[in-house]
Amino acid sequence: MALSKRQIDLLEARGIDLETAVRLGVEDSPKPGFDIRIPYVERGKTVNWKYRTLAGEKRFLQEAGGRKCFWNVHVLTDPSLAAEPLIITEGELDAIIAVQCGFARTVSVPDGAPAEAQGPAEGAKYGYVADALSDLRSVKEIILATDGDGPGVNLMHDLALRLGKARCKWIPYPKGCKDLNEAFQRHGAAGVKASIARAQFIRVEGVYRLSELPPLPEQKPYDIGIPVLSAHYNIRGGDLCVVTGIPSHGKSSFINEIACRMADRYGWVTAFASFEQLPQRDHRRNLRTYFHRKFEVHQSPEERAEADAWIERQFVFIVPNEDEEVTLEWTLERCSAAVVQHGAKIVVVDPWNEMDHQRPHDMSLTEYTGFAIKQFRRFAKKHEVHVIVAAHPVKQRKGEDGTMQMPSLYDISDSAHWYNKADVGIVVHRLDQTRSIIRVSKSRFHDQIGVPGDVPAVFDPTCNRYLITDGA
Repeated sequence: MALSKRQIDLLEARGIDLETAVRLGVEDSPKPGFDIRIPYVERGKTVNWKYRTLAGEKRFLQEAGGRKCFWNVHVLTDPSLAAEPLIITEGELDAIIAVQCGFARTVSVPDGAPAEAQGPAEGAKYGYVADALSDLRSVKEIILATDGDGPGVNLMHDLALRLGKARCKWIPYPKGCKDLNEAFQRHGAAGVKASIARAQFIRVEGVYRLSELPPLPEQKPYDIGIPVLSAHYNIRGGDLCVVTGIPSHGKSSFINEIACRMADRYGWVTAFASFEQLPQRDHRRNLRTYFHRKFEVHQSPEERAEADAWIERQFVFIVPNEDEEVTLEWTLERCSAAVVQHGAKIVVVDPWNEMDHQRPHDMSLTEYTGFAIKQFRRFAKKHEVHVIVAAHPVKQRKGEDGTMQMPSLYDISDSAHWYNKADVGIVVHRLDQTRSIIRVSKSRFHDQIGVPGDVPAVFDPTCNRYLITDGA
């Protein structure tokens, strides 16, 4: 059905090129009250018609039972256009404008824009997108030329959600224009081309240029103050350190000494979540001994009071009630309070094995352990604290002479994730009554916190300190 003079005038008033419109099937509407009709053709067959007005009240109508698909959908599979970006408009007239301006790979949605955004579960309105996904899979760049009003923004986000935000762009139109048709009417083909050239990728949360990211606090490495060990292990906020060793071989004493030295050298506060030591007895006795370099029983009341004042300043203790279950969530919540309320810079969980591990039924022990380690690492980075987790090995091997062999991080109970995911991994092993080895077996950042290696040491219980020796 040919276009009448009235329809020609109305189309030309909108800047529509008549030759392009006719080639794309636009014709007079046979339905009263509508100016034109536009065919929806799929694989060479007309599957629907869109009827619309061009003047006065804006009204639209489609054939009852007509199939919903993209208008001009054949361009999706046209091999000659495969290298071009795909433009999706909110209406057919905007799409015709884009085509006549040289952007042949343009389609229009069949139903316009929704008043409210549709979630991924509300898929009925966007069935035509699902039907075309196989043809859209190879499209690397999609420009969503929807209207710049509220419904147009809803449509843009709905389409991006279904097509994948990573490959979708949006168009900032010229001032005073809300779509490609208005850009053409005010600025001609140059305005349309400039608008499309300005298309910007939709922001995907979590992807930034370096210049767009806020600066982070410096992760300064701190020397613990144990000679020779500084070549292998320095403390930084944001790191997770795992310490293992056979029970009673000195790993808790080593961790205590780290905390005490950082208190003395830098004034750091340590939060102890120690489930095998009582703060009122074990921790206080060991810390008093460290502070005065002699056993608690040899200290005067004045010396004990001085040590206790130091303990009160530099340490906070996470202690569960007898009826509380020490779950991962419980522990991290108390650790967070210790950091926020008491300024803790080191958080010690000792040992991991004594916590109540309530893993979901659909999660294996290995998966749960990996999840827990990830939570410890996130906690360390979020709060910029040094987290130390002590963990017993589950495998304890004896040598031919009957002595216990030195364990590795892979021997820790529950998972090899302890080696793979920790920033620092340390094994404390006692060779005999006097000699020990402190082995830094894992260091994620060699240039900042040290390289793996062994440090021979002797633990002196009279002062609760490790004395580094020249050789084992």
